[in-house]
Amino acid sequence: MMPYQTYQLYDIQRPKSAAEIRSADERAGRIAAAFAELLLPLSRASRMSRSPGVARCPERSRRGAVSAG
Repeated sequence: MMPYQTYQLYDIQRPKSAAEIRSADERAGRIAAAFAELLLPLSRASRMSRSPGVARCPERSRRGAVSAG
């Protein structure tokens, strides 16, 4: 085991203060936001490639239709 790995094990196991937990949560939130920003163009492209007139599920299109009668 490398010396730094020993410190990592110690750091994981030690009790964290509220400020440390908050800081780690903020950091994780920023990483998630950056990742979502990277995926945004891909999701837009996939939405644009779908045909607007074709429903994915026939039951859904029937539920929204109003019968003329």
